[in-house]
Amino acid sequence: MDILSKTFDLTGKTIIVTGGSKGLGKTMALALAEAGADVVVASRTLSELEKTAREIRDLKRESLAIKADITSEVQVRSMVEETIEKFGKIDVLVNNAGMGRIDKPPEKTNLKEWSEVMETNVTGTFICSKEVASKMIARKKGKIINLASMSGFIINRYVHGGAYDCSKLAIVALTKALAVEWAPYKITVNAIAPGYFRTEPNEIFFQRYPDFYQKVIDMTPLRRIGNPQELSGLIIYLASEASNFMTGSTILIDGGYTLW
Repeated sequence: MDILSKTFDLTGKTIIVTGGSKGLGKTMALALAEAGADVVVASRTLSELEKTAREIRDLKRESLAIKADITSEVQVRSMVEETIEKFGKIDVLVNNAGMGRIDKPPEKTNLKEWSEVMETNVTGTFICSKEVASKMIARKKGKIINLASMSGFIINRYVHGGAYDCSKLAIVALTKALAVEWAPYKITVNAIAPGYFRTEPNEIFFQRYPDFYQKVIDMTPLRRIGNPQELSGLIIYLASEASNFMTGSTILIDGGYTLW
């Protein structure tokens, strides 16, 4: 194996991907498995998770599908313990699970809607991180990768949803805070901030609002929407030894949308 292949090789690593049943989470889970990792996928829908787990096993890697609500400390703790029981360790956590945008003006957003977005995206990421980090601290090694968004750096035009934008900016801040706290234990914490990708919710939204889709294209220098597979290389990099000297960073991958 040459030095480049060895650097990005994830053979022997155990990785948890929350929200791994579909969309970007599934894409990243499969990419990590292709790089050699055994992957645990978790979400609230077990039937969909099992499909992802089977695809991972088809790649000759071990997989475990765990039903878990990331806003529940009890369920997250159980997810962590089940992973440790099967694999003996957790090398990488990918905090992908989250809630999408509620497209309402703030004055029409009720507190239940606001709280649900913040609880899922911010508190859920925190719960998963602290529970996994407690195991990583004991080993003095590990990597945590959070899913922020370009919406953590800008306020998207032509849509509403202050709760979503605030939650993703909070993840950027949480990434920095946890990176500082856990650096003494050789745990790195970084984040990915995607722009518009061809996920199922986005496709539905674009089909419903073709004028909005065209506006997005016009505002993106690369003049297209991202393909989920284009996250594969980045997630492998952040999970691999190649990113060992990187922590507290959030990487934008948005086709240039935030440049204008």
